[in-house]
Amino acid sequence: MGRDPQVIRVGENTQGVFSDVLERELPNGWQFGLPNELFLTEDGKFFDVTGIPPNILVSVLQSKDLNAGRDSGLEKALQILSAIAR
Repeated sequence: MGRDPQVIRVGENTQGVFSDVLERELPNGWQFGLPNELFLTEDGKFFDVTGIPPNILVSVLQSKDLNAGRDSGLEKALQILSAIAR
């Protein structure tokens, strides 16, 4: 996001997991982790939990597509690239 040339994102939102985790262990042996970073866009937006949205929403990895050996996200990306190349 914000790069030049701009990237066209095709598919679904990313998983919304960006931060490294600060891992610790308590004296009783319990372990825990806390996210300890916040990645922001130039205008201050963050996408933890919600994920980065695509420019073109395409449902991916659906059972019907997988069973048919298809990748709807890749097919859409190839369609876009073909149109740009003309």
